[in-house]
Amino acid sequence: MIGELTRTERWVGMTILLVLAACGLTLAAAGHDDPLGGQGWIILLAALGGFVWMVRHHDDPAPGAARLTQYYDTPSKAGIVLAMGWAVAGMAIGDWVAWLMVFPDLTFDAAWASFGRLRPLHTSAVIFGFGGNALIATSFHVLQRTSQARLCDQISPLFVL
Repeated sequence: MIGELTRTERWVGMTILLVLAACGLTLAAAGHDDPLGGQGWIILLAALGGFVWMVRHHDDPAPGAARLTQYYDTPSKAGIVLAMGWAVAGMAIGDWVAWLMVFPDLTFDAAWASFGRLRPLHTSAVIFGFGGNALIATSFHVLQRTSQARLCDQISPLFVL
């Protein structure tokens, strides 16, 4: 994926990841006694991991000019992979919720495992995780085919996704 980016686009990507890491650090510091702090650490670690990945592949050969004559399907492929991951997670939770309706004792005396807590998690994962990613990915695919034009940028479609 990094091999599809020019040197300038790689620098832009590293800058975006550093800004994202700074935002994660800010959240982690602001919410040190709050669940927000945990989310900040996750954002910080993901951004730093992406930055290290970009730095390791920064000196890979730049793509040729022929890439601009082909459709840019990487965001569509990534979106479908993400959608399938969310589908598995959301539907697994949905299966657990369905079994809770038959066997209410499957909560194992944990409040977080109750029907009322898991149903919104299932609904959000399927609607926003699976449905949203699948919709955006197929929109990127259909847009290019119907307009017979490549997506305008390398980074912004991934940002949208």
